[in-house]
Amino acid sequence: MQNSFPCELEILRSRGISESVLDTAVAEALKHEMAASEYLLRHAIVSEDALYSAYAECCGVPFIPDKGFRPLSVNDVPIALGNATSGPLLIGVTKRFPYYVIAPTVDQFREVQKHLSAYPELAQKIRITTPQALRHAASVLQTPAGDLESRFPEFSARFRFSTSQIWGVGTVVAAFFIGMVLPLSVVFHASALVFSVLCIVIGIARWMSAHATEFEKITTHLPNEFNDPLINWPRYTVLVPLYREAASAESLISGLDALDYPKDQLDIRFLVERDDEATRDALRAYLLPHMTIVTVPPGYPRTKPRALAHGLASAAGDLVTIYDAEDLPQPDQLKKAAVIFALGPESLGCLQARLAIDNSSESFLSRQFAFEYACLFDQLIPWFNQLSWPFPLGGTSNHFKKAVLDSIGGWDKYNVTEDADLGIRLARFGYTTGVLTSTTYEEAPIAWAAWLYQRARWYKGWLHTLCVHFRQPVRTVKEIGGIRFCAIITLVGGGLLMIALHPFVALTFAGYGMGFIPLPSSSSFIKDLFLGTCVSSATIGYLGSAWAAWRAARRRGYRPSVVDLVLMPVYWICASIAFYRALWEFLITPYSWNKTSHGISRMRAAHAWLRKPPTPERPVD
Repeated sequence: MQNSFPCELEILRSRGISESVLDTAVAEALKHEMAASEYLLRHAIVSEDALYSAYAECCGVPFIPDKGFRPLSVNDVPIALGNATSGPLLIGVTKRFPYYVIAPTVDQFREVQKHLSAYPELAQKIRITTPQALRHAASVLQTPAGDLESRFPEFSARFRFSTSQIWGVGTVVAAFFIGMVLPLSVVFHASALVFSVLCIVIGIARWMSAHATEFEKITTHLPNEFNDPLINWPRYTVLVPLYREAASAESLISGLDALDYPKDQLDIRFLVERDDEATRDALRAYLLPHMTIVTVPPGYPRTKPRALAHGLASAAGDLVTIYDAEDLPQPDQLKKAAVIFALGPESLGCLQARLAIDNSSESFLSRQFAFEYACLFDQLIPWFNQLSWPFPLGGTSNHFKKAVLDSIGGWDKYNVTEDADLGIRLARFGYTTGVLTSTTYEEAPIAWAAWLYQRARWYKGWLHTLCVHFRQPVRTVKEIGGIRFCAIITLVGGGLLMIALHPFVALTFAGYGMGFIPLPSSSSFIKDLFLGTCVSSATIGYLGSAWAAWRAARRRGYRPSVVDLVLMPVYWICASIAFYRALWEFLITPYSWNKTSHGISRMRAAHAWLRKPPTPERPVD
């Protein structure tokens, strides 16, 4: 005679789970004073999906797997959200009644089943899912504005790899292990050749960007007519995500108060995590009437874009921008952006202000960082803008039309370099991005650890961005065009690959010089050709980058020396170290946020917040 099992176990037996396994589960569960279903789960004999789908069948209600439903946010209808593990969670509304999804714990199975049986009209409104699926859905509601992974899951970094990308990663791993059995010289030579091609491309691109933007204005002034007090300026929301920034509160509020924009049209929101009482208290001491503190509730992952999504959900402005704790924007930046949005085409969705470093002389890292920023924001990004190519945004001072930001899903809370992702996503949705002739001054890290953690986070986010936007390369090409696709993959992917290969090439050249690594082939012609190609390519890359850095730095008033340019390859080695740390974090802790501490600079602290920027080589306006 067959044993009698609970309803969900009977269904599992009908689906192929052997009776002996179920007998064992029942017996062991009695010993440990738990339900047999819980024993099956704890010992991974069945999956959550298998057990909960069987339980849903017992209750006579539909089962919904993970990713099979979207919770309704506060912008749709009021939520009915109970326990984040068991529910209920509102997932739909029809003309007849709403639908809720629940995930009862195993010890609640009998009680819920009995209740649904007694109240069939309630059972019509219920769907069952797994606790894991419900937790994920609840976390989506904790990012109310964007909800990217629910609306546009193909654009979310939560799902890191597509099937084709998994095969690609497997191929790379296989190639790595094959490379380990090859002679070391072969690996170095192959790296040198790939690096040579990248050097030529990057060097020429740097030179062209410097040449194309040499006479482009860094800053312009608005005509006097825009100072008319009768102008009806649009409502502007400024989002300022903060975490452990109590020391920056006074200077931050002073800097934001200096913005030349009607205060009655300004909506400044400081986004502070719930457990950060110190920052909240420091802000309250200096808060002005047009400023609000928004408490970000606990949730996963704890990232800047998740905080921004909370700010966006309640933002009152038609236009939105972001500033960080250490930012000092030029006072007329908001007005400039508002004017350009008003005069620009409907497709203009974002304006990126220029970013510059104002503590460049404080350390080797801050100086090289300043040159790097000058090249990126005064040359490379404006050049891409001239050519109508998409480009990664900076992490701050990007100005958006709020309606556009909402329409594309807002920020991706799973991408730790949300700015790079958003610049490409705007292009894929058909929007354009422009460059604003206004500068925001920032503080560069001055210590090795701070610089390393920040740079590793950036590179990790770039890896996220590559994975997201090149899951379906054919679709991406159709959306943004072949040339623009090549441009962005060269900028992001080519840049990362060059950084990754730099140590190997440096070791190769050192090995040649000391005689440890032989040149390939026994033919003197091949040896000369290989060495000539590598040296000339590296020279083109270095000289193009050095010339661009020199021009950009002089325009910003940094006064670069020959020593600064000679030490650039040392900085690139530092970047390579940060890249391999980022690669490790991408695989192990993909969504962790490396917090950058601000207010460390002695140079900044020594000046009033309205200090003058470095004197440029020539007038910039």
